[in-house]
Amino acid sequence: MTFDREKRGDVHIFTPKKDLQGGEETRELERAIQEVMAEGTPQVVVDLGKISFLNSTGLGSLVAAHSGCSNRGGWMRLARIGKRINNLFLVTKLALVFETFDTVDEAVKGDPTP
Repeated sequence: MTFDREKRGDVHIFTPKKDLQGGEETRELERAIQEVMAEGTPQVVVDLGKISFLNSTGLGSLVAAHSGCSNRGGWMRLARIGKRINNLFLVTKLALVFETFDTVDEAVKGDPTP
């Protein structure tokens, strides 16, 4: 498996272990998030702390997951985004789309530390 998976209450946490570049690592994460969406109201945190790169396919996958969760009355949040990926979110204006948090705990609670 190319990601770690954890569940805290109703929140599913996915931590990719490989950069999301459109290969099997991206497809596995997509399938896992789709499974969560099929269960009901999805609450998902994607912890990007172990990766340093996303290409357009990886970005598209995160956008699709975010839209899918929102359309089902749930949410998807991102945690532990590195500088390189954060810059990508700023350039693509996706920083306006995603809720981002410094830690997984903050993302699970939905309450950033002041």
